[in-house]
Amino acid sequence: MVATRSKEGAQILILDQNTPVRVRYHAEGAANVVFTITSCRGARSEDDDYGPPGSTTKDGIPRIDVRLKGKLLRLRKDVPSVTPVVDSHRHYENHIEPLFPAESLVEQLLCNITPEFVRKCNVALRMEEEPLMKRPTKRHGVNLSETESHGLLITDMTCDDKHASTEFKPKWLAQSPSAPPGSKRCRTCALRAMRDVESNAKLAQFRRDSADFCPLTLVSGDKNVIRPSLEPILLKSIGAPLDILGFVDLTLPYFQNLRLFRILRDLQVEKDPQGILEVNSSNIDFMTAMALRDCTFFLKIPNQENKESARIEARLGDLDLKTPDGGKGEYWKKTEQRLIGEGWYTATEHTPAPKGRCVCLLSRNQEYHTD
Repeated sequence: MVATRSKEGAQILILDQNTPVRVRYHAEGAANVVFTITSCRGARSEDDDYGPPGSTTKDGIPRIDVRLKGKLLRLRKDVPSVTPVVDSHRHYENHIEPLFPAESLVEQLLCNITPEFVRKCNVALRMEEEPLMKRPTKRHGVNLSETESHGLLITDMTCDDKHASTEFKPKWLAQSPSAPPGSKRCRTCALRAMRDVESNAKLAQFRRDSADFCPLTLVSGDKNVIRPSLEPILLKSIGAPLDILGFVDLTLPYFQNLRLFRILRDLQVEKDPQGILEVNSSNIDFMTAMALRDCTFFLKIPNQENKESARIEARLGDLDLKTPDGGKGEYWKKTEQRLIGEGWYTATEHTPAPKGRCVCLLSRNQEYHTD
């Protein structure tokens, strides 16, 4: 079924082969691809590029519908077990959106897309598989679904003239309800340790990426605990170590007082008090909890030249419905059983995880209290 009106009754935007826009690959995850949208002139769109459908700029170029201003386009891939966009969006409107202040969420607007428009986007996607282009090799060969009739327009949280930008997944901000008492690793740190050993990650101690921090630090309220976590997060997208020092100093007070992570943590606990081993994985609250555990935190930080005039902007996005379909429910249960049974939570695993990765806050707290 093709939705033609939004929840508020407004006509939904239609993107087809005649829509006067150029789409460019921006990023992707396992289920979706994100594109930037610009005017046919190709450069970053300016105010005059937007207007009523059918109007033109002073240069005679067709204007872009104003509803596309400040938005990125997210389209679903043609992969098994991905929830149709309308169903996922309905879950978002009914179960996610009411939980947060509007300014804390990446806005997402439903739009209609035609098969011809999707084919145009697939061409742009395949172009990114050429040598020296942006698409990761492991994603090659997977196209957008040409049977999907909807996409999402989402808030553009990329960098601009005044801001640098970064994004990361906060993951599990509270311990798994199934974790054994006295655990030395939180759920995220336990899974990371298990995967390091599974991948024979001999160089894991030298790897620094956005996942290389304990999520519990983000809700500690302690600047000395938060600061070491900010460095790998910012280093991933902002630059060399010397470049990030100013950004760490700028964002540290913001993270120390950020209520959004504490709200997210409390909701994760509220929606899943029992844990995957005890609950029906088709329960709507549990599926919501899993969405909250896999969302993305988008951050725009004023650059050094504009730190006095511009402000930090932060939003949560990628809050997609997480269903147990396609074997995911069984995978969640088996993963939890392994984390418990093989000693990953308690740090008693048979093959010790590589040293040099971040130390879980649970271990740090236990060491502190036993000194």
